[in-house]
Amino acid sequence: MADSQWLAALASFVGAGLAYLGAWRGSRQREHQGRREEWGRRFTSALDAIKSDDLRSRMLGRTLLAELATSELAGAEERSLAEALLTEEARYDPHGTDLRLVAPGPELDGTRFIEDDEV
Repeated sequence: MADSQWLAALASFVGAGLAYLGAWRGSRQREHQGRREEWGRRFTSALDAIKSDDLRSRMLGRTLLAELATSELAGAEERSLAEALLTEEARYDPHGTDLRLVAPGPELDGTRFIEDDEV
């Protein structure tokens, strides 16, 4: 074979390899985008569940939101948003009581709980 034939064969091989790598990369990007879209659908579903009047639905929504917050598909901003939503949701009381999260320490040690059974 002449040198030009070898060069043409090598160029074809390299071209095919580059085309394959380009197609593979595009496929991976589409797959990642699809997974991120699914993350978004699940995030929306978790938010809907948290707003539910049904206690079990709210619990499942919180669990899903906590899992989504740690997902590799969530970016830093999405993790922060999910954690903020979980914190706010933990403070929410449907009966209107102002609830606060109390960290372990002197504030928690000094907290007195009084049960009021009067109707």
